[in-house]
Amino acid sequence: MVDPDVLRRFSAGAARYEAHAHAQRISAADLLAYTVASMGPAPGGGLVRPMDVIEPAPNRGIADAGGEPAPNRGPARPTNILDPAPNRGRAFKILEPGCGTGLYTRMLLDAFRDASVFGVDVSQAMVRVAKRGIGDPRVRFAVADAEEIATGSYDLVTSNAVFQWFLSLPRTLARMASLLPGGGLLTFSFFGPETYAELDAAMRASALRRGTRDGSRVAAAAFHSREEISAALSAAFPRWDVAERRYHQEFPTLADMLRSIRYTGTRGGGAGESWSPGKLARVEEAYREREGRIRTTYQVFLCRGVIPEGGGR
Repeated sequence: MVDPDVLRRFSAGAARYEAHAHAQRISAADLLAYTVASMGPAPGGGLVRPMDVIEPAPNRGIADAGGEPAPNRGPARPTNILDPAPNRGRAFKILEPGCGTGLYTRMLLDAFRDASVFGVDVSQAMVRVAKRGIGDPRVRFAVADAEEIATGSYDLVTSNAVFQWFLSLPRTLARMASLLPGGGLLTFSFFGPETYAELDAAMRASALRRGTRDGSRVAAAAFHSREEISAALSAAFPRWDVAERRYHQEFPTLADMLRSIRYTGTRGGGAGESWSPGKLARVEEAYREREGRIRTTYQVFLCRGVIPEGGGR
């Protein structure tokens, strides 16, 4: 069951979401590359390389992607997780939990010409935007809670910037694994707790300057860590992997950043802080003193789980 506050925010911002979803757009391109690279040899030999997207997404506008993953700071990883998932051919069934406005859906349809895509999102407003923008007969949409999907069989389950909203990541991953046959693959991107770290530091510095310790934090700080994601994946999948990307975005003012957060929902639930004009000015001053500009970091994990042929470990 999705957090009602998350549902309200995404529904309210549906019409403006893609205009502000710079990090989500780049993470979608990186996730697609990561997914394709995980699929292994094509039936005729060689790697499946739709749209030539094996490399990380290039710098696109004011948001940019780091070309190399950050060093592995999670637990030691089993050597067999680096094996690519067996490829099941180009004509296969894809489930996209949390399809939103269809930003990643369009990339999937372009990349996998013979695939069918089932996009699910809990927000009726988001699905309405997706249906308006995508008239492809290969895709169908439904308004439903992706955490509660319990039936069906898919060759690929893939989701961009959504799993951090689910109330129980271990339960969700176990459920996604149950939808995959032998040779099936799950991939997803996941915002990490160091997202908006600069804003988090500026908020705390501003509070300390006023002599208060109100504990106000950016709610993204409560997102799952790499170690927590790795533990949940290893419990649900015989083979798994987590890579890291860092994207950066610069804004003219702190108000512009907060507006972007509002329409994309990246902040996560539970923040609850109000932004009076005075607080906005104080935090922006602290921000510029620390960083010299309003520039933020998005920490994104690219994750996969593999069900080997035969389903064994």
